[in-house]
This record gives sequence, structure tokens and C-alpha cells, in this order.
Amino acid sequence: DEEMLQEVLTHFLTRFRLSEADTQLLRNGERPLDEEFFCAFERLEQVRKNARELLNTCGQQTSGVDILHETSEILEASYERMFVWVQQQCRGPKSSIVAKASASDGEAQVEAFLKRVLGLLIERPVYFNHCVRDISRVRRQALVQRFFDALSQGDSSGNRPIELQASDPVRYVSDMLAWIHENAAAERHALLALMGRAARTSDGVAAADGGGAHPPEAALSEPGLTLVAFDDILDFTLEGLSTPFSTRVKQVLDMQSSTVVVYKVAQIFSLFAQNLAEATRREESCVVVMCRDLHGCTYQAFLDMWERQAQRLRQGVAGVYVSELSAPSFVIEAVNTLSQVLAIYESSLVPTTEREADFLPVLSAAFDPLLNHCQQVAAMMDTADGQVFLINCIVAMQAPLQKHDFTAQRVAMYSALLEDHVRHLVDGQVALVLSKLSLTERLQALRRKPPDAPLSSVPELHPVSLAATLRSFYNSLFTLGGVLALPVLERISSRSVRSEARASVARQIATAYEELYEGVKELDIATHTPDQVRTLLE
Repeated sequence: DEEMLQEVLTHFLTRFRLSEADTQLLRNGERPLDEEFFCAFERLEQVRKNARELLNTCGQQTSGVDILHETSEILEASYERMFVWVQQQCRGPKSSIVAKASASDGEAQVEAFLKRVLGLLIERPVYFNHCVRDISRVRRQALVQRFFDALSQGDSSGNRPIELQASDPVRYVSDMLAWIHENAAAERHALLALMGRAARTSDGVAAADGGGAHPPEAALSEPGLTLVAFDDILDFTLEGLSTPFSTRVKQVLDMQSSTVVVYKVAQIFSLFAQNLAEATRREESCVVVMCRDLHGCTYQAFLDMWERQAQRLRQGVAGVYVSELSAPSFVIEAVNTLSQVLAIYESSLVPTTEREADFLPVLSAAFDPLLNHCQQVAAMMDTADGQVFLINCIVAMQAPLQKHDFTAQRVAMYSALLEDHVRHLVDGQVALVLSKLSLTERLQALRRKPPDAPLSSVPELHPVSLAATLRSFYNSLFTLGGVLALPVLERISSRSVRSEARASVARQIATAYEELYEGVKELDIATHTPDQVRTLLE
């Protein structure tokens, strides 16, 4: 019986009491945190679990409560030891292990212990939150230092210092953002691994990449306290890059006078805002917001550069003199600049259905003031010269837009405007030719003549004078450089528009001759049929 009692007692003590050796392992702050400590902690948790089962199943309230009370002090001392150990890892030389993006073989054990400790400290949110924030602070400082090293020294992969590209703003900004993108993804992965099952998004859904590998706790040991959000920790870590990066961007852009370069940089920010949102799995991540803000500022600077150019044009209207009617240098320069901008935008990630509306502010900033300026310059010219000048300017402005689908509305607008100016020019040239050949007054007289009045009663339609007018017209059809030469049309730079204008003038003159021919047919003085004249004009 005594042996049986001893066996029962031994079994009871094994299940419901922690050994003195384990107690010392857990309490002794002088001992290192090692595998023995974690084994002792597991036995402590098992003892407390057995005590709770005793409470729930056997009705042994006193015994269960006593055991939980006796072990609670050891439990809290264990949590405090783990908390202190994490603090030690975040200070002094040991912090280098916490700060590294990936641990070496010799440091793997410390990293593994760190993950285990954080996994256990989840039961004590105050300790856990404090530890995670300290780890984030250390990693933030190390991340910023690695960024400075990459800028000035290059990295261990053999990449050259990024600041060697400072003379090329596009390459410089791209390289910096590529480094941030790569390290943001690595930092997210590292923090996910460290925080384990506590790495949860603010809406309670487990974060990707294994954040939900373990079931959540049924309840925290400290009611009313919540674990710090993973997104907040990641943001705090990455936020350290914002100031050094933004400062360098501002420095290179402040010295930049190229509209195209500024636009390229703006598009780079837009691209990396999307890439970083994918890398951090969060649209409102601090680095994503940083890129969006910088895109907005840079895009506005791009539009402001067009506005300053428009102001210079407005101030110089009175002094503009265009001896040639072709598109002037300020139009060609703007067209060339916009051509490059269009090519850049063509490769952007903006959805096809949104492109036209998205690019409209650029077109408005670039071409609306330019067209207005050209119209003011044309207003100071002779009417026909002004029409040709505007036609040449509109053709030059329309040319780069015709290569892209997202400028269709603006192409249609310029086509209508071009058609209108060509029509006015053609009408003016037709009127001038008919007037010089004295056909205008003959046609007007024919149109005013009452239907029952004879032709001989109208002075302008007298056979002798009319025959002389028609002979002059026929002669002009066979004379190079005569009235029908129309040199102003030759100054239209576009071959297709020039040909169309010539054809329109010929058609209208042929139509006018046909009207006169049919009206005076009874006099039998016209020697060329309308078809013959039409052929000669063509």
C-alpha cells in the first residue's frame, strides 16, 4: 500500500507540480535562454493545463486553484525573462542579428529563438507589442543604413553605388525605387516570419505568406489589450526610407529643366506605386502613399512647365513675325516634346478605357495655349497667309496624335478645325480667281437676271464683252504662273492637304464656269465644255 501511495504521489507531482530544476531554469535570469528553458516552459504550461482540467472535470476546486496560483508567479517570471531577452537582442552588438534581412548559419539559432519567444509573448500583449516595436525600430535603423550604403558604396551583390547615376534623374530615381521595392518585400517577409500568427491585418484576416498558419488564440490572457497590427509595424519600419529618398528626389528635380525628364520621373512614381502596393500587399502602405504623393507633385511640376511656356508665348505675341508660313520653331519644339511624352504614356499601366480622359490634361496644357498663340499670330497676317499659317500649325500639332488611340477626340477636333480653315482658304482663293478673271460680275448678273429677260438686256452678259472674258479665262487655263497658279496654296506644308485644297479650288471654279456656260448657252460663244474645263483645271 505504501508503494502504491508513493507511486500515486509521484504521478500526481509529475502532472501537477513543476520540478525545482525547471523552476530554477525559468526563474534564473543569469542563465541564457536556450532549448532547456523552452522545454521547462512547455512543462510549466502542461502543469497549468492539467490543473485547469482538474478544475473542470474533477471538481477539485481547491487543488486546481492552488496549483494555478503557485505556478502563476513562475509563469510571469518566465514571460518577463523572455521580454528582457528580446530587449537585450535589440540593444548593443546583439542588435545586428535582429536587424539583418537574413540570418547567417551562426545566427540562425538566435533568430529561431526570437520567433519562439514572440510566439509565446502573444499571451502578454504588453510585452509582445513592446518587443515588436523595438524590433521594428532596430530594423528601421538598419534598413536606412543599408539604403545609405547602397547609395554611396553599392551592395554585396556587386551593384555599383546608386548615386553614380545622380546625373541621370530617370535612372537615379528608378534605381532607388527598385532598391526600396526589393527591400520592402524582404522586410515584409522577415516581419511576417518574426510575428508569426500575430501578423494579422487590421480587419482580422490572416496576412498572406503563412500569417495564418496557426489558429488564433481563443482569448488573450490580458483582456482589453490588442496586439499591434502587422501593417503598422511594417509601415513604421519602411517609413524610415521616406525622408532620405524624398530629399534626393527633390534635389535632382529642382535642377531639372527638361519637360520630358520630369514626365518620365512622374510615370516612374506611378509604376512603383503599383509595384510597391503588390510587394507590401497594401494600397495604403507608407511607401505606396509616398510614391503617389511624389507622382502628384512631379506631374503637377510637369504641367507647370507647360504653363510657363504658355506664359512666355503670351508675352511675346506682339514681337512674333513669321516670314515663312510653315509651323514656327516654338510649335515644332512643343510637338517634339509632346511626341516623346506620348510614347512614354503609351507604355503606362493605365487601363485602355481610362486613357483618353487621363491624358487630356496633358494635351490641354501642351497644345491649347499653343493653338491660341498661333491664332493670335495669324490674326496679324494677311487673311490668306494667316489661314495657311494656321493650317500648317494644326497639321504639325495633329501629326503625333494620330499615332495613338487615346488622343482620338483631340485628333477629331483638330480635323474639324483644319477642315474649317481649308474651306475658308479655298473659298477665298476661288473668289479671288473669279474676280480677277471678271467671272464674278458675270455670274452675279446672270443670277440677278429675271427669268423672262433676254441676255442681251444685261450689260454684263453682252456677247462681245462676255466673249472677251471667256477668252481670258481659257488663256489662263493654258498659262503657267498666271491667275490660276495660286502660290499661297503652295505654302501649305502637308502634301495631302495641299492637294485637297488645289482640287477644291479647281472643283469650285469648274462649277462656277458650268453655271455660266449653261446660262449663256444660247449665245453660242463658249468654246469649251464644262468637262473640258474641268479636265484642264485638274
